[in-house]
Amino acid sequence: MIRSYAELLRLPGASAAALPGALARLAGTMVPLALLLAMVQSGHSLAAGGSAGAAYALGSAVGSPVNGRLMDRRGPAPVLRITGPVTGLLLAGFALGTAWAPTGALLAAAGAAGLTTAPVGASARALWNSLTEDADLRKRAYAFEATLSELLFILGPSVVSALGWLTDARDALLATAVLLGAGALGYGQAEAVRRQRPKPPSAQGASPASARRGAAALSVLTAIGLTAALSTALAVAVTAALRAQGTATELAGSLVALQSAGSVLGGLLYGARSRAGSTFGRYARLLVVLTAALATLPAFPLAHRAGLPPSWALVLLGALLVCSGLPMAPTGAEEFQLIGEMTPQHRMTEAFAGVGSFISIGGAAGSALTGVIAEGLGPAWALSLPAAFTAAALVLTLAARGPIISAVAGARAADHPSSVTTPNAGEPQP
Repeated sequence: MIRSYAELLRLPGASAAALPGALARLAGTMVPLALLLAMVQSGHSLAAGGSAGAAYALGSAVGSPVNGRLMDRRGPAPVLRITGPVTGLLLAGFALGTAWAPTGALLAAAGAAGLTTAPVGASARALWNSLTEDADLRKRAYAFEATLSELLFILGPSVVSALGWLTDARDALLATAVLLGAGALGYGQAEAVRRQRPKPPSAQGASPASARRGAAALSVLTAIGLTAALSTALAVAVTAALRAQGTATELAGSLVALQSAGSVLGGLLYGARSRAGSTFGRYARLLVVLTAALATLPAFPLAHRAGLPPSWALVLLGALLVCSGLPMAPTGAEEFQLIGEMTPQHRMTEAFAGVGSFISIGGAAGSALTGVIAEGLGPAWALSLPAAFTAAALVLTLAARGPIISAVAGARAADHPSSVTTPNAGEPQP
């Protein structure tokens, strides 16, 4: 398994880009908690701290596709040379201003930092397409990307907590700012990234075919947003279930981390082997598996209600979370693969940045809806929502099967027009 991933990093320029890129992405997962802790420790309310994280997430959701398009049109290196330092300075200014700046100014700084954060993860996913033409290696790369994302989301808050304990919350945010800015600059200076040049758009322009590709991509992006909603929904639902059982809600983070650990393991195992069949077929099958695994989670409150001792109920929940996590990173890998196949090369970074925006939107919606359901209907219903989200993603994906498959063929034709057979005169035109 390790050998198969080492082959990826031996591609020319891959390892030199992967390390600083991973550091920048790690810092991105640290920002929301670092903002919250810096606000609260300086005397602001929890609501204000949460709003700062929300402002950063909203700014990132809006700015990422715009920055991704700039990276496609001008190349990633020139964009990163500007956005990396600007984002770092905005976050550093936020950290230094928490003790005296008005709350509104701090929220504006957090939103501006989100707007200027370059989508390094999106660029890294697009980079693999330029590093190799091998289909198996690209599949392995997307599995690596999905697994790395899960791992970084586990590590980021833990690093912030450790830095805050060793120093204080303001210094933790300053360290996050430095790491984000330096990581983005280092990634942009990697040779493989600097070699990337703007790709000219296809000659098709705004044709009906490109409009149909856009509609198909919207279906897949919405499905991705629904699968992202399950993660934030789960954190709220597990917290509600623990509270109803009378168990310390502080355990919620550790329990949810078990699902992430299962996801990392599943992603590593999934990406180490080649898989037959189409990307669409693999994605649909994984959504079925993921939905079935998540559907077991309501067994936790039901088992407690049936008389299972609280300690054994927690063991049951931990086991269910690990099992439900196993298909998560593989599903994410096929999502990345499908978006990559549907998107012409000249819009690849923008498309992957759009994935990040839909993940942010889906995560926010999942958290809010689950909170309402948990308060109104109880933890069992809240724990049912993750499976409902993935089931909706499956239905949407299957309903858009034809347009999605056509979009894959259309993107391939846009990138390799010479490979498309031109109809003879007199033959019906598509």
